[in-house]
Amino acid sequence: MATELRPDVLGPAVRERVAARAPAVDAAQADPWDVLHELGADGRLALGVPGHPGTVAEQAAVIAALAEECMATAFSAWGHRMAAEYVAVGFPADVAAPLAAGERPGSSAMASGFCAQLGLKPLGVAARPDGDGYVLDGAIPWASNLRADATVVLAADVEGRGAAVVALPVATPGLTVRPARDLLALEATHSGMLVLEGARVPAGAVSPEPFPDFVVRVRRTFLVLQTAFCLGVTRAALGAAAGHLTGLGAQFADDHRDLVARADALQADADALAAAVSGPDAAPILDAVRLRLDAARLVGQAVGVESAVVGGRGYVRTSPTARRLREAAFLPVQSPTEGQLRWELGRAA
Repeated sequence: MATELRPDVLGPAVRERVAARAPAVDAAQADPWDVLHELGADGRLALGVPGHPGTVAEQAAVIAALAEECMATAFSAWGHRMAAEYVAVGFPADVAAPLAAGERPGSSAMASGFCAQLGLKPLGVAARPDGDGYVLDGAIPWASNLRADATVVLAADVEGRGAAVVALPVATPGLTVRPARDLLALEATHSGMLVLEGARVPAGAVSPEPFPDFVVRVRRTFLVLQTAFCLGVTRAALGAAAGHLTGLGAQFADDHRDLVARADALQADADALAAAVSGPDAAPILDAVRLRLDAARLVGQAVGVESAVVGGRGYVRTSPTARRLREAAFLPVQSPTEGQLRWELGRAA
């Protein structure tokens, strides 16, 4: 099994820089955006965005390669890339262009919108018309990339219309970020809760795209790119474990071989799905849901084998193994959570 997914897409210099910074990012002593804005500037965080060069498969390769070195960086890249995808249709150029170009960080705060579309919970933000704009009130429990210079994209219940996509600067008066503290592996990702109290936005901040159409347009890409960082962490763990399969570690050789085969099979499925995220030949959404669930489960198993064969050295807090243990712990609770993914598959059964 190769330890790199698409090294030519990320490039050795960036990969080495991300790897070197991973301990500092893990300790919240460095900001993932310091590297990501450079990737954005040369178009590698807008690959496959409508109206831009590249493909979703190429974007998945970039995110997976980042995750092999630092999942917090890959997670921040994913959140930014999805924000760029959200605003690529229905928003004016002064909103969409800075995200696609990496000039402003993007924050994906769409989890509650997807849950609302599935009928799991109501939207947490309401928007009422006010003059030539709207006033927003409510809360989003979790979002990341909430830097002061970021654009956050969320779903709101617009009076007289229903659900719609809204993009606004984090610096908007009336929008407050309540930072999440002491996070495992993600302390540097600027994550927290959004509280909106009389936050006013112009009419152009609310997309005219019907919300059901929006969900159909973006959700496969959303899940494929999440799957990419799962596969990246998996390959990093299996690559690290490969050097420890002698002596007592040989007891795990069969487990390792099975996980490598499963990772390769999931990668093939992910590549096929990434090539069919839109259009009349788009893959069924449940294929993307199942892939995301399987990839997240595989991370936990791969990191478990890595920790077993590396031994006590992996329990030093600053070791790559310990970092991957913390990274893997996030995946069952990231939206869509493992419970939500199981529910969605069970409902369709």
